Amino acid sequence: MHYWPRWARILLPILLIPCAVALVWLSTSSTNGAPMGPDPSAGTTSSAPPTSATSPTASTSSGTTTTSPVAPVSVVGLGDSVMSGTNCNCSGIVAQYAQALAQRDGIKVTGTNLGVPGDTTVDLFDHLQNDATFRNAVQNADIVLVTIGANDLAPQWQQWQASSCDDTCYDPAVDAMSARLNQILTLIKSLRSGPPATILVTNYWNVFTDGAVARAAGGQEQLDWSQDITLAANSGICSTATGDGATCVDLYKPIEAGDPTGVLASDGDHPNAAGVGVIVQALMGATPKR
Repeated sequence: MHYWPRWARILLPILLIPCAVALVWLSTSSTNGAPMGPDPSAGTTSSAPPTSATSPTASTSSGTTTTSPVAPVSVVGLGDSVMSGTNCNCSGIVAQYAQALAQRDGIKVTGTNLGVPGDTTVDLFDHLQNDATFRNAVQNADIVLVTIGANDLAPQWQQWQASSCDDTCYDPAVDAMSARLNQILTLIKSLRSGPPATILVTNYWNVFTDGAVARAAGGQEQLDWSQDITLAANSGICSTATGDGATCVDLYKPIEAGDPTGVLASDGDHPNAAGVGVIVQALMGATPKR
């Protein structure tokens, strides 16, 4: 057996103690200090995209997000002189309806008035078939207002003045008008490029003159006859509108509830500014909140 010298046995422990202390210090530093190599968990956290509680409404090709502006609601008015605003001395049905809708629903609304004085259902159907202005407006419309049909019955008025015209005289004309209205509404729906438009079709308080003007011109007999043909026309208009998925907006009751003279222009035939207000109120009552 080999024996270390006495001096070596004494010196060796003294030399080993500093080495042990150094090893302990190095071990502690590597545990509490910065790691010598990459931390595998750090890459997962930093490379994950930040999340958001809300989704972007639109994105660009570069990956940045933007908010798309909300397009205004487009209102288009079609029809005769009532829709065009003849003799109302006001901005008209379309403009006032657009303003009322914007105020009620807190949205942007644009209005396009394509009413034409004297138009019949034949004329309006022709516009929608052949006039690019009409076709493009309807194609982009969210709401379409329609007032048409009274001028179709002008020949019956002339016949009544010349002799007489009872229901056997005007019913065929009402049926023909209603059939053409059906074609108009079908065409409006086919032209619409986006989601189905809201279509509001009004009837009439009187398809001819009314109030004081009518009483002065033809007395109660004229008023009674014009009311009969108006009710027949209104029935045809509303049944056609509802059958085509549109909404019929009644103007007869709110205007004929009393003497209509106060809401008619001096010609007794068209609504004045107050009358337009009544019509707009009826249209708004039939318009769903957006």
